[in-house]
Amino acid sequence: MHRKIFAVGDSHSRRCFENHVHIADSLVLVGYNKLDGKTAFNIQRHEKKLMHILTSLQSKELIFCFGEVDVRLHIQYKHRQLGLPITQLIDATARRYTAYVQHLRNLGHGIHIFNVVPTGDFLGADAEKWKKGLHYPFTATYEERKRYTELLNEAYARYCRKLQIPFIDIYQDLVDTEGKRKDELVFDFAHLGNKCAEMVMQQYFEKPTG
Repeated sequence: MHRKIFAVGDSHSRRCFENHVHIADSLVLVGYNKLDGKTAFNIQRHEKKLMHILTSLQSKELIFCFGEVDVRLHIQYKHRQLGLPITQLIDATARRYTAYVQHLRNLGHGIHIFNVVPTGDFLGADAEKWKKGLHYPFTATYEERKRYTELLNEAYARYCRKLQIPFIDIYQDLVDTEGKRKDELVFDFAHLGNKCAEMVMQQYFEKPTG
């Protein structure tokens, strides 16, 4: 694999970066996405699967893409279960996730954290079929998911600055004036397409010459 940059994470790591000339999803290394559906909060629990990927990418630049599943399911679920404030749960998610990324960076992995993608509308027949296959039902409304996404990105930025982790934040380029996903970027009910990759290249990485 000639690429020097790889995206690692949930299903958005594939859709946002697949079939791009400079960035590849880690899916190409293992045949399927071992981290699909995993949360930022609990990523350390899946260290065995993660390290299976990272050991093949020791010399690469890595883009970690986690957080959308936290927004869609985990944060509201824990709020109802534990009675903790949403803002406290979001802060804990960002703190725990970035601390683990810092640990991996200290081991020599060149990890950049990607902003949480704008939430989808999850409407239509394909979305309904997909929802029925989930272990957990949706726990947050569209407006709640939009707010959680914005707050989680703010928390990511704050902890990345503190821990000196490179934070790739193109969120404002992905949404319109109302904070909704830009139509021209939408892949399906949940995902954005790989135009995201080109934005990341333009703003955060130098394209190879020659």
